[in-house]
Amino acid sequence: MDLKPARKKMEEIQGSLTAEEGEIGLLDILVTLAENLKLLIIVPLFVGLCALGIGFVLPQAFESVAVLQAEPITASLMTTAAVLDPVAAALGLTKGTTVEDARRKLRDQIKVVVGRTDKLLTLTVSASVAQQAQAIANALLLQTYQESRPKASARKRLEGQLAEAQGRLKNAQNAAASLVKRMESPASSVAGGAELARGYAELLNASSAAQTQISSFEVLLEGVSDALLVQAPTLPQKASQPKKALLAIGVTLATELLLLLIVFMRQAFRDTPETAETTGKWARIRRALGLT
Repeated sequence: MDLKPARKKMEEIQGSLTAEEGEIGLLDILVTLAENLKLLIIVPLFVGLCALGIGFVLPQAFESVAVLQAEPITASLMTTAAVLDPVAAALGLTKGTTVEDARRKLRDQIKVVVGRTDKLLTLTVSASVAQQAQAIANALLLQTYQESRPKASARKRLEGQLAEAQGRLKNAQNAAASLVKRMESPASSVAGGAELARGYAELLNASSAAQTQISSFEVLLEGVSDALLVQAPTLPQKASQPKKALLAIGVTLATELLLLLIVFMRQAFRDTPETAETTGKWARIRRALGLT
């Protein structure tokens, strides 16, 4: 007896039942959404408007930004007590609190980032008032300039090294000038001229190295200054925090998702048939929650 036609007929019946179940499931979802449409629209909008109103009540924060050419060590210096404590005292931030608390609060208002490629240091200071944010940024820069300059013993050592580098540069330049005169002399032979040319190249390299050292010592002696400032601290015109629109949109979407979850869970509970198995599961849930 050939069972292939019967098996094929059963597969067709199962396929039609599966398609029907999928269609019914989609219709159930649409019915659930339609029955709770007002709830899913009105409640999230109301909560979003409330969040937007709260955004106008929350404390505002203004950010002043300054940019300068500096090394990572300068970024670390800006957040030390040597810089923060004088700034807090000068701006009256220590009134009614301890120096440690004022320093901690001031450090929380500061963000310092050094770019990996451009080596630019970006200082961002936040405060509840725009003018205060700019004043703190200016005070931080001035105190950083002062603290970056070498102290007496270090300055004396750097000045000695600078003088030595300047002496090496002068000697190399004088020797190079003397070699140029000898190379230009008609008495210099071809072999001697080649030797003089090599010596001249070495003197040029020595002069370049000495000039680099001089520039480095001069920067260390001068420390960080306004000459390295790319952008002075800005006066913010708008508050950076709170982001009212983003807050309202985020709360609205979160409320919508929560309501969808509640609506579909409630509908699933309603559609669950009352059987001995489901009754037993509900009893176990009540016992686990201590409701019985």
